[in-house]
Amino acid sequence: MEQNKNNPLTFDVICGDDKLIIDSINSYNKYYKTDFEVIEFIYDEVTFAKIKVTQYEISDIFALGCQFVGYIEFKRQRKEIDW
Repeated sequence: MEQNKNNPLTFDVICGDDKLIIDSINSYNKYYKTDFEVIEFIYDEVTFAKIKVTQYEISDIFALGCQFVGYIEFKRQRKEIDW
């Protein structure tokens, strides 16, 4: 079920690295035809990304999180990140 475009959803996630979350969102949007976008980064002790989406199913939020975690693990195994 696609959500109403006039009622966007905004949520915060801990992302650790702004480039990785942007790469993951761009890949997910391209493949699944969603429109997740980072509207703000909040730099504190950890980095948070404020994300907005209008074209999505609830399962897309979970799937994007799974893809992001998998992308982080892929980068760790290749020794491209060390956190």
